[in-house]
Amino acid sequence: MKSTMARALIEFCSKPGDTILDPFVGSGVVGLESLIAGRNVVSSDISPYAVVLTRAKLFAPLKLDRALGLAEYYLRCAEEEHESVDIDKVPYWVQEFFHPKTLREAVALASVLRRNRQFFLLSCLLGILHHQRPGFLSYPASHAVPYLRNVKFPKERYPELYEYRAVRPRLLNKIWRVYRRFPYIDPSLQRKCYLKNAAHLPLSDESVDAVVTSPPYMNALDYIRDNRLRLWFLGHTDVNRLRECMPVNTNEFKELMYDCLKMILRVLRSKSRCLMVIGEVKRSGYVVNTSKVLLDVADETRGFDCEAIVEDGIPKDRRVRKKGQCTRREWIVVFRKRF
Repeated sequence: MKSTMARALIEFCSKPGDTILDPFVGSGVVGLESLIAGRNVVSSDISPYAVVLTRAKLFAPLKLDRALGLAEYYLRCAEEEHESVDIDKVPYWVQEFFHPKTLREAVALASVLRRNRQFFLLSCLLGILHHQRPGFLSYPASHAVPYLRNVKFPKERYPELYEYRAVRPRLLNKIWRVYRRFPYIDPSLQRKCYLKNAAHLPLSDESVDAVVTSPPYMNALDYIRDNRLRLWFLGHTDVNRLRECMPVNTNEFKELMYDCLKMILRVLRSKSRCLMVIGEVKRSGYVVNTSKVLLDVADETRGFDCEAIVEDGIPKDRRVRKKGQCTRREWIVVFRKRF
C-alpha cells in the first residue's frame, strides 16, 4: 500500500488519538502513517521479515544522532565476533551473494542485532543486503527477488563489483538516508506489533477504533521466495513452515478472512469502520475477484455492512514485475460494524 493511500484511509475512518489495527502489516506503511497522523497503532503479521520492518518504523530512534550512536555501539560488538563466524556453515546459496569478508561481517552484525532486538538497525541491514549498486553488500543481484546477475555483470568484465564491501560505512550511510525525511512522531502514542496469526491477537473487546489493512493476495507474489535471503539473515531457515501459513487458493483465503473478520468483529468498537485493500488474483487462466470473495465471507460473519467498494487500477510503474500475471486491479472495501 502506498503511503498516500494509507494516510487517506486512516484520516477517513478515524480521528487523532484513535487506535488503528493493521493485522497484515506488510512493510509497516499503515502503522507508520497512523503514528504520523497522531493515532495509536496495533499491528501483526506471520512473516518475521514484515514484523521486523514494521517494528523498525514504529520504534525507530527519534533522532539521527541516537540512531548513529546505537549503530556504532553494535558495530563494535559485531567486530568482536567476526573471526568466530564460520562461513563454511553458511548455506552455499547464501555464500554465492557475498565476498567472504563481507559475509562474515554481515552475519556477525545480524546475529548481534537479533539478540539485542535492535529492529531498526536490523531493518537497515536487511535493506542493503542485495543489489548491484555500490551502497549494497552483495555481488550484482536483483533488488526485488534475490538472484545473482552474473550473466549481465560477468566478474571478468566488472571485477570491481565482486570486491569486498565493508558493512560499517554502508550501514551508516543507510541510516543517514533514512533520516533525511524523518517525520515527527508523538512519543506518547501507543504502538504494538505482534508476530502472530491475525485471528489470534491478544486484544480486548472493542479496543480498536478502526481497521486499515491489506490482506495477502492469495500468493499473487511469493513473499517467502522474494525475501529468502533476508529471512535467512533473520534466522528463519524453515521457509516451508512459513509457506504453509499463506493462503494459496480461494478456500484457504476464505478461511483466513473468516477467522480474521471474526477477530475484528470482537475488537472493533460499535459502528466503526474496517477498510481492506485487496487485489485481484489470476488462477488457472481466470481472474478471481477477491473483493467479491471478501464480501461473501463478511456476510457469513453477520456483523458487517458494506458501505462502499472502490476499484483502483494499478499503474505499471507501481508493479514490482512489469510483465506476467501480476495484480492489475485493487479494491478498497469499506465495512462498518453493525452493532
